[in-house]
Amino acid sequence: MWLGALERRLLERILAPPPKLLFRDRQLERALELIEDGASFVVYGSVGTGKTTLALTAARGLEGIVYASCASARTYSALRSKLLKRATYYVVDDYTMAVREPRLKGLMRSLEPKAVIVYPPVEAYEELEGLEKIEMQPYTLEELEDICRERAARLALAVDDEDVRAAAKAGFEHGGNARVALIVLAERTAANLQNYAAWRS
Repeated sequence: MWLGALERRLLERILAPPPKLLFRDRQLERALELIEDGASFVVYGSVGTGKTTLALTAARGLEGIVYASCASARTYSALRSKLLKRATYYVVDDYTMAVREPRLKGLMRSLEPKAVIVYPPVEAYEELEGLEKIEMQPYTLEELEDICRERAARLALAVDDEDVRAAAKAGFEHGGNARVALIVLAERTAANLQNYAAWRS
């Protein structure tokens, strides 16, 4: 139970958006340009490639942002209730998980300006045709190692380089998934702290 609670607290800290999004400079620059122009766009890529973090980082500092996740609001009615407020920008996350129906497509077309986050193939969403697409490639093994090292150093985690490499390898084996890498990093941090506590007792 102690380890589970510790892991949860560590996960919250480790998975929180970083001050700087590593290895996404080009994508972030383009997203910022589109937001400045008041244009809508799509962010797409596989799981754990930084799609949500990119959109929220680009919109950081804007007032009147409305965020809705289709993971928790999958139907037209549920999503519409979250998007009723006027906004300077709408961020619609995990749109792939929404229940597909004509009313939902109409709702998405009516939202302006917006950033919509989807999984490939992006061509499957006809209601998003004409919007600029920002692709998030899977992370390389070296990039995942650097991401884990940045988290470990910034948060002063109880891990060594072997832990960092193991976490990065797990993320790479799951398709270049930074989320998996960071979850493993949290697990290894918690295990190291538990071992240290047992040694001290």
